[in-house]
Amino acid sequence: MSNPPEHVLSAFRSSGRPAVGQPEQLGYAWDNGLRVGDVVYAVAPATATWSARVREKLSVSGARVARPLLTTDGRYTVAGWKATQFVAGDLEKRVDETALLAGRLEAALAEYSVPFAGTAESRTDVFAQAERAAWEETSEYYADLSGLPRVVGHADLLATTLYSGHNPPAIVEVVPTAAPRPKGYTAALVIVDGLVNRAVDDAICDRFDHIEGLDQLLLRAAAYRRHVNSLHEDSRVNVRSEIQRVEQMLVSRVCAKL
Repeated sequence: MSNPPEHVLSAFRSSGRPAVGQPEQLGYAWDNGLRVGDVVYAVAPATATWSARVREKLSVSGARVARPLLTTDGRYTVAGWKATQFVAGDLEKRVDETALLAGRLEAALAEYSVPFAGTAESRTDVFAQAERAAWEETSEYYADLSGLPRVVGHADLLATTLYSGHNPPAIVEVVPTAAPRPKGYTAALVIVDGLVNRAVDDAICDRFDHIEGLDQLLLRAAAYRRHVNSLHEDSRVNVRSEIQRVEQMLVSRVCAKL
């Protein structure tokens, strides 16, 4: 990634946080952004302003939240860039801990609506397309979840939660679902991502079986990852095979309970 243009640095610099230091390339959790001093600059996705507004005041029990930087005129993005206060930590794939965090995060997001809801600016990105496709699928293994409350979910919590020693986990970005989804879907996505990456054992499904409709939420989460892998330009064959393995295991769980 190229360095942020000087006028971008100047716009956020005017907020009182000077950008000093040698740029350091960060990874996926930070949208592959650049750290300069204690600020991370990254290209802003379509939902960046929504996320920044949420993270500005978001309070999640037992977690830290990376706060956005604003310019003096109150903007969250400048020329397609966003800026976030750096928070130390690593992607340690603590799947059980992050799945527990998912429930608390959904509760904290209950007062928010998904971005662009009811507007002409409906999302058309790959992730929104994949999500809609996953929830529109029909199968003999799917059951009705219309009785569950709908909430704004986090579509990539495992990959945007950092851990640092005994400090509380740090949520560095909120990636909203394209539509309100049944409560527990965020945890289901965390679990599926952990299973696909072989970062956790299959028994995690039993450990979180207290989540209402979990097996169905897991099936939809796995379908979402399958559609993302099919649509995304950076999709990989080995990831597709891991998703298929997880889906087969989840179908077997559902069949065993019929």
